[in-house]
Amino acid sequence: MTTVVLAHGWGYDAGIWDAVRARLPATWNVVPIDFGYFGAVPPAPTFDEPVIAVGHSLGALWWLTQADIRWSKLLAINGFPRFTETADYAPAVAPRVLARMRQQFERAPAAVLADFHARCGGHAPNATPDIPRLAAGLDWLAEWDGRAALAARRSDVFALAGSEDPIVPAAMSAMAFGAVASVATIDAEGHLLPVTHPGPCAEWIARLAA
Repeated sequence: MTTVVLAHGWGYDAGIWDAVRARLPATWNVVPIDFGYFGAVPPAPTFDEPVIAVGHSLGALWWLTQADIRWSKLLAINGFPRFTETADYAPAVAPRVLARMRQQFERAPAAVLADFHARCGGHAPNATPDIPRLAAGLDWLAEWDGRAALAARRSDVFALAGSEDPIVPAAMSAMAFGAVASVATIDAEGHLLPVTHPGPCAEWIARLAA
């Protein structure tokens, strides 16, 4: 049986995958991982065989920085192997921009979250946010680096980017994945391809499963 495991990005929950899941074969085992940004964290799933890994935004980085679930292929949607810019990783998000966001989140988390959802495209979970878990997610964005894992698995990683993504611009996607993985770009605004373009997302997942 084909097993697909979905990991969402910062500021969202597993519901971001609803339209994608509806387009995948009913015979597949499709398992969403939820980081608990808007509710309790479900028990971590376990699998006997490697899975098809799919990550949106931070979810793609999560896949590249953990080893608890083995995967055969990874599809990064609006994703990245590292979020902030370094001397040898540019263009990306300036560290000062993320540092300012983290400081503002400490003072006014609801306002920062609302602004982020608006920038992404307006979609937001209809649930109470878990502020400590969201703050921890911002720490992940600041600290995690999955470039070594990406380089080691270059033939197994695929990236799906949006042409007008305000969070992860197309130039950042091309820089981050272009040298080591296959990058496909969809003509789309916003940072929410699983919501705005679930069909192409599902088609790419099917390609990896095949």
